[in-house]
Amino acid sequence: MPELKELTAEELMLQYQTYSPDEAYAAFSELYRRYSQRVFNFLNKKTKNQADSEDLLQKIFIRIHESKHQYKEKFKFEQWLFVIARSQALDHFRAAKRYDQRIMNAGAIETVKLIYAENSDLRSQLDSDQHELLEMKFIDELSYQEISFVLNKSEVSLRKTVSRLIGRLKKGEAL
Repeated sequence: MPELKELTAEELMLQYQTYSPDEAYAAFSELYRRYSQRVFNFLNKKTKNQADSEDLLQKIFIRIHESKHQYKEKFKFEQWLFVIARSQALDHFRAAKRYDQRIMNAGAIETVKLIYAENSDLRSQLDSDQHELLEMKFIDELSYQEISFVLNKSEVSLRKTVSRLIGRLKKGEAL
């Protein structure tokens, strides 16, 4: 059997799903060792609070454990992990009723400030998919590739949608 350090994250996840408890624990530990600092940095950037980030980090790896059977080899582990991390961060803000404050303080581009802070008429015209797309791009700062993976839409389509939304919002047009 190859050393754990030599395995890809996807191979480690497969080992975590199917091997004996001791081998699964070793695979999970290696995944945690590889990714915990990056996930923590992602969370800390979002929450600006070390204690909250540490709590969320633990919740994320518990979630991975609880949903390990849902992971499919065809997906990149890192993308799956950050989808879970993003979801946990959003849940944290919503549960703490701090999400709106976070959006206001995010320093996102002028257009997104307009949507959420200055023009409730425009904000009310956005459907949930448009809200989600703009939040993922400008609040969560996900790349189009990451958004494409999460929403199962092409990057080109997402770029066009964001561009059109921003253009309309800048002009104050109805959506």
